[in-house]
Amino acid sequence: MNVAAAFRVTLDLPDGGATLRLAAADAYRLWIDGRLAAHGPARTAHGCARVDEIPLPSGHVAVFAEVYSAHVPCFDGVNQDAFFAAEVFAGDGRILATTPDFEAWRDLTLVQKVRRSSYQRGFLESRRLAADPAAFRCGGPAPEGWARVATVPRTLPRLLPRGVPYPVLDFHDAGAPTERFPITFDPDATPTLGREITQVGDGRVKGFTPAEWEDDPALDAARLSAITSTTEHTEHTEVALYDFGRILAGFLSLRVRAAAPTGATILVVYDELLAPGGASFPVDPFRGAWTRIVKWRLAPGAYDLLAFHPATVRYAAVAVIEGNAEIERLGIVDFENPDKSRAALPSTGDATLDAIVAAARETFAHNAVDVFTDCPARERAGWLFDSFFTGRAEALFTGRNLVERAFLENYALAPQFPELPEGMIPMCYPAESPGRSFIPNWSLWWLLELREYFGRTGDISVIDASRPKIRALLEWFRKFENADGLLEDLPGWVFVEWSPCNDKDHVSGVNFPTNFLYAEALEAAGALLGDSETVAHGAAVREAAARLAWNGEWFEDNAVRGDDGALRLAGHVTETGQYYAFYFGAATPETRPALWKRLCAEFGPGRECSAVHPGIPPSDSIPGVYLRLELLLRHGHAGQCLDECRRIFGPMARLTGTIWEHIAPGDSMDHGFAASAACLVVKAL
Repeated sequence: MNVAAAFRVTLDLPDGGATLRLAAADAYRLWIDGRLAAHGPARTAHGCARVDEIPLPSGHVAVFAEVYSAHVPCFDGVNQDAFFAAEVFAGDGRILATTPDFEAWRDLTLVQKVRRSSYQRGFLESRRLAADPAAFRCGGPAPEGWARVATVPRTLPRLLPRGVPYPVLDFHDAGAPTERFPITFDPDATPTLGREITQVGDGRVKGFTPAEWEDDPALDAARLSAITSTTEHTEHTEVALYDFGRILAGFLSLRVRAAAPTGATILVVYDELLAPGGASFPVDPFRGAWTRIVKWRLAPGAYDLLAFHPATVRYAAVAVIEGNAEIERLGIVDFENPDKSRAALPSTGDATLDAIVAAARETFAHNAVDVFTDCPARERAGWLFDSFFTGRAEALFTGRNLVERAFLENYALAPQFPELPEGMIPMCYPAESPGRSFIPNWSLWWLLELREYFGRTGDISVIDASRPKIRALLEWFRKFENADGLLEDLPGWVFVEWSPCNDKDHVSGVNFPTNFLYAEALEAAGALLGDSETVAHGAAVREAAARLAWNGEWFEDNAVRGDDGALRLAGHVTETGQYYAFYFGAATPETRPALWKRLCAEFGPGRECSAVHPGIPPSDSIPGVYLRLELLLRHGHAGQCLDECRRIFGPMARLTGTIWEHIAPGDSMDHGFAASAACLVVKAL
């Protein structure tokens, strides 16, 4: 677990240069003559690997690849054995070098036994460097910390084309610190032990136990405390605070000079927000249940440091916690989709709407590097449902759907996991959930996304590859249909929305929002399979759910069986439950005019729950707010849609330059599905 290696070859290449083909797991970054040239690969399914093709210049060239392996179940990739495979070929097709021509080193500068950064991702990055490796990357001698090793031949996985554009790797300089302040250290402070640590060893999470840790950057960060009054302090206890002005996604970069004779230990803590007023330190690296810290222990000398794992950063605090050092520059190397501006969009003429579209564009770029992700840091997970909305954003911003194609292709290639019921697909992929959970609703959104993808692109190949899984999934759902054809007592994590409508007593029994979704998914699956009976079944499910859910004034969330075996409404009404009914055709403004009028006039952003329908919980973003906005568009309320977009997304764009997971600050402030806010604005205009 948590190991790294390096592979290097120096070549004299012919005029016109050559091309490097490269596949590796879990992740690699490539340096050509000391210049960062690539970071990959594009993630894909178990037993497969996507191949990158990277141009090389002519003349004497040093190629240096660092390969990293987490080797634990994560949300951001498959758990697989590490490997490296490469070949260099000339323009005429001649092979100039293959994998055995590369020298190999074990990278012992990476501290192996550390805590995981979150339940969803791998390990924190902590390094001990005796010298800057820049000369080593260009063919020079290996510094201390790099051990020459032999390699072992391996059978390669199935090789696939990359399929998606290569990410942008531009550099953003943070500029001068916005503030410098002294710090002290609280020896009694300790970081929280989340489930990514407490569940290690019980069979649920793979990692190192606290007793095994060689280093704990989180403990160092927890002990930092700003000194707010005038207090004597030494130079090495000063912290520099940087503000990038908006959230950026990529790799933290630090130019530093560690002073003799001691060298220095550098800690960078970062976040998407500043800590609230009164906090002991201006940046909270533990907010939101994932840890945001990079640590370098440096011998005396000059260094250009680059973190290996991608992060999202607006604010970063750089602390020299041991020794002395001069911080010369802090920046971020972007890691984002290069096509974000491929489809030109004119100005809206409205400053707030322009800011929303720009923030959505950045949100899309951060979350569409190789697969659609929920967020570019906390999880980097390819979640279904989120992808349904991100696919719309990709079409808007790029004019094509290359990342969505790769995302859906990965699902078509995914094996049947033994921990999932036969026929059920993963809730996020490529990934391995440590908890072995699944969301049946997300598989239904997958059917809707396949239908939309085919409608956008006409690409039948992905549909053809997905058909066996579509049929198997429908068979799984049929096991839970009751006498009315409605889904009842679904297993797994039945997910409707991040609001009270997802409480257990709302989703038990026959959950009507899930059945409205099921009806639409059946019609989508029937269309994809050319199966009219499945389409008709979807219509019947919709009619039955609409009839049973209606209490004369509202659509209720669920019905449960009494001791006599009869289904009865449970009395739960939520705002989002109404949107599900209208969005999936169980109601229309014509069939339920009074309810539609109430929804338009008395619900939406800014509603004071205690004064207006106090017993009906309001919607959150995933997906109630987006369903509402799209319904307003669908039924001729474009002006109201734009006004609500300004109220919901305008503050997000101003604060972080991205669009968030929830309406209020917290958790992910850079969430892939939210990029579809731009689709709403453009469509409304």
